[in-house]
Amino acid sequence: MAGMPAPEPPLSRRDRRKAETIGDIKTAALRQLAAGGPAGISMRAIARDLDMTATGVHYYYPDRQALIDALTVDGFTALAAALRSAYGEGSGLLPRERWLTVARAWRAWALQHPAEYLLIYGHTGGAARRVNEQIAKAMSDAVGVLFASMRNCVRHGDIDVPRLAEAIPRALRDQFAAWRGAADGIGDLPDGALAACMLTYSRLHGTIVLELVGHVPLQLTDHDALFDMQMEHTTDSLHPLSTPAKTATELRSS
Repeated sequence: MAGMPAPEPPLSRRDRRKAETIGDIKTAALRQLAAGGPAGISMRAIARDLDMTATGVHYYYPDRQALIDALTVDGFTALAAALRSAYGEGSGLLPRERWLTVARAWRAWALQHPAEYLLIYGHTGGAARRVNEQIAKAMSDAVGVLFASMRNCVRHGDIDVPRLAEAIPRALRDQFAAWRGAADGIGDLPDGALAACMLTYSRLHGTIVLELVGHVPLQLTDHDALFDMQMEHTTDSLHPLSTPAKTATELRSS
C-alpha cells in the first residue's frame, strides 16, 4: 500500500544472538541488583552464571559502570512508557484526576520493580545522568509526563501559580530561570508552575521510597489509601485557596 513504511529487515543470526546475550547479561545483573543492590553486581559472577568468560561479558559492556548505566536507561525507559500509558488512558479525566492517575502508575511501577527504582532514583541514577546523555534523555522522558500533567493543571486553574511564585525565595529565582532555560519542554512554565513541579515530584518520590524501604509505620497497612491521601493533600496545597478542590474520593462519589 502506498505510503506505508517498509517493514524492518529481519535481524541476522549474529544480531539475534547478540541481542539474546545482552538480554541474558542484563537479566543476570538484575537478579544481582535485587539481591544486593548496585554493589552486588559482579561481571565475573555474571560470566559464571551464563557460562561465559569474563572477557566475553566485557565484550558487550567494557566495565561494570557501563552495565549499570544500561540498566539505568532501561529503568527510566520502562517507567516513562508506563507513565505515558497512564497519561493517555486518563485523557478524559479532569487534569487533577489525570495527575493522580499518573502518580498511581508511578508508584505501581516502582512497587513492581523495586530494585530498578532504587537504582535509577536511590543509588546512581541522579549522578549518572550528569555524565551520560542516554540516561539524561531517558530520565527526561519520564519526568516529561509530570510536566505535561502540571501544564494541564495550570491551564485548568488547579494551580495557584502567582501564590507559589511569590513564595519562591529570592535566592532561588535565578536558579528557576536557569532551569527553565536549560531543560527541554518547560520553557512555557512560569516560576510558580516549576515550583509546583518540584513540590509534587519530591513528595511523590519521597512517599514511594519510604514505602519501598519499609519506613511506613507498621500500623498504617492500607498503603493505597495512604498514598492517595498524600498525593491529594499535595495537589490541594497547590490549588487556589479561594476554591478548594474536591478530593479524588469526593469526585468518584459525585
